[in-house]
Amino acid sequence: MGGHDEPAASGSFAERYDATLVPVIFRPWARELVRRIAPKDGDRILDLACGTGAVGREICASGIEPGVLIGADISEDMLQVARSRASEAGIKAEYLRASADDLPFPDHSFDVVFCQQALQFFPDRAAALHELKRVLVPGGRAAFCVSRKLELNPLLKAQAATLDRYASTDAGNAVRAICAFDDAQIMRRLFEDADMTEIEIESVTLTLSHPDGRAFAQGAMGGMHTGDKMSRMSAESRNESIEHFMTGLGDCFDGKGITFPHVSYVVTARA
Repeated sequence: MGGHDEPAASGSFAERYDATLVPVIFRPWARELVRRIAPKDGDRILDLACGTGAVGREICASGIEPGVLIGADISEDMLQVARSRASEAGIKAEYLRASADDLPFPDHSFDVVFCQQALQFFPDRAAALHELKRVLVPGGRAAFCVSRKLELNPLLKAQAATLDRYASTDAGNAVRAICAFDDAQIMRRLFEDADMTEIEIESVTLTLSHPDGRAFAQGAMGGMHTGDKMSRMSAESRNESIEHFMTGLGDCFDGKGITFPHVSYVVTARA
């Protein structure tokens, strides 16, 4: 089982997350959301629960020049990485700490709001969606994506099982929480109750890949909040956990690379 005896990736959780998980998972979903809304030059855009800024970078990579681009997140560590990556890319954006259910913006501040893989974590989803409605201009557009159940997402299922065994049940449950909001009817009702219109909810599958499955597995577990615990393992235990992850992927692992479906609900709506 040689070939991955080096320590887990160094750096902060947010840096590990951005280096490993964003290119493989969050950038493709950012691209999908941007494709569906197709923002225009001059649009005032909010990236809600922005993480390390994948959506904003994808918007600018598409050639769009927003009038305003703001990312909001509760994690200052994530925001620091977002600011750094935006600066490196020459992107004019503001990143600020804010909770989705208490946004520090005047009414009708934005033409477009994006939110990827975060609605499932909001403590008060109803309040967050009422804030979404408030900060959008009338007719403004929103696009969200939310991972579907674990059984449809083999990479997350394998990761949860590996963390259960080699980190803790709490660590495995942190992955399960990603897939815990798999009810399209409740989701639709939340948007309706916030007076959003033209609500469309679609189950979307992206086929994602990485050429080195073991390298990704090591980075993915380091890109969780349990990364520090995983990094303290002996090389033997860490290698064993990575092999457990690979075995759990089944046919998604070809002995070297991984190719796997990632299934989410995509929600689009208007204010």
